[in-house]
Amino acid sequence: MKQRWNPDAPRSAGNLPVRWRKVSPLAATSILLFTIQMRAAGPQSTDARQLAREVIQNEVQAEANNHNLWNYRMLTRSNGKELLFECRDTKDGTIQRLVAVNGHPLNPRERQVEDSRIQKLIRSQEALREAQKKENADAQQEGNFLKLFPEVFLYQEEDRHDDLTKLRFISNPRYHPGGNMARVLHSLQGTMVVDVRQKRLVSINGRLTTDVKFWGGLIGYLNSGGTFSVSMQNVAPGDWELKSLDVDMRGKALLFKTIGVQQHKAYSNYTHVSTNTDSAQAAGGGQKDSSY
Repeated sequence: MKQRWNPDAPRSAGNLPVRWRKVSPLAATSILLFTIQMRAAGPQSTDARQLAREVIQNEVQAEANNHNLWNYRMLTRSNGKELLFECRDTKDGTIQRLVAVNGHPLNPRERQVEDSRIQKLIRSQEALREAQKKENADAQQEGNFLKLFPEVFLYQEEDRHDDLTKLRFISNPRYHPGGNMARVLHSLQGTMVVDVRQKRLVSINGRLTTDVKFWGGLIGYLNSGGTFSVSMQNVAPGDWELKSLDVDMRGKALLFKTIGVQQHKAYSNYTHVSTNTDSAQAAGGGQKDSSY
């Protein structure tokens, strides 16, 4: 039997996620540490390392200068449930409106509950401020870790086709990680595809090659073999946004016991909106969805 959305079930108010195309933090500390590094990575010839360095530098700069706002759709699959959201960026954050569950549009009562939830959210100035604060902090942390990538990995060109180059990356044995995130990064290997003309990340696929323990495993760990895949799409000149995100990670974290995350997210239908759009305008504009 297909699962159905329960409009009376409690839901998180965290529908104003971070700018890096709305990759929400996962519940477990170990998985959260993993998700922060989702932007780039890249094995080692001098040219390949230089290309990876240029792409990463350009990603950091482009993200810092990107103030575009978008309407888009986000389809998520996790724990046997498929949810479709209409998402609207605003200068206050991003409003995510649930429009379908397991391929079925919300019924009138479910839409009313969803409308009420969103109205309650945008009336809470504290929630908006906290979302903006978190967005800024996550963006800063993301930029800091991206800058580590040329040192953490060795890079080697594997394939080239027109403007696209595929790089294989492995951990740099001369790099000694000094923190939890650095240890996660240093345990990865995989491939990344970059657009050499635009110096932008097109896709990345990675796998944990060893177990990663935090504080000797006392506060948690990630099992080796965990995988992730990210692909990007060029939605406007100079603007690349998420196309898909797949995570399959297992481990254990303090207070959360055994962790198993199999998650898929797909993003589509990007349309540009005014940079002056606020949360009230976005919420009002999404109350009726005739496109589903």
